[in-house]
Amino acid sequence: MTVDQLKEVMKFHLNNFNDEDIDIDDETIHNQVLSASDGYGAANSKNIYRSVMRWTLKKNGHQDKRWPNNWIDMSVAELSSKILS
Repeated sequence: MTVDQLKEVMKFHLNNFNDEDIDIDDETIHNQVLSASDGYGAANSKNIYRSVMRWTLKKNGHQDKRWPNNWIDMSVAELSSKILS
């Protein structure tokens, strides 16, 4: 999986949670769409998105790298380059 492929997957999943109706692109900041308070306990958009992205990376042969503590404040482009090994 390349960085560009990862960015496309990230944008696809962000769109699934996009009840804010913002345009999703490489510069979208995760906290514009995701939240820890929009679900049911731990089943919220922030946790589900992160879990899906970790699964996607592992399924495609990449390491499950530690995500930056401030990943929710990063853009799609910034985070994709940090988590893809």
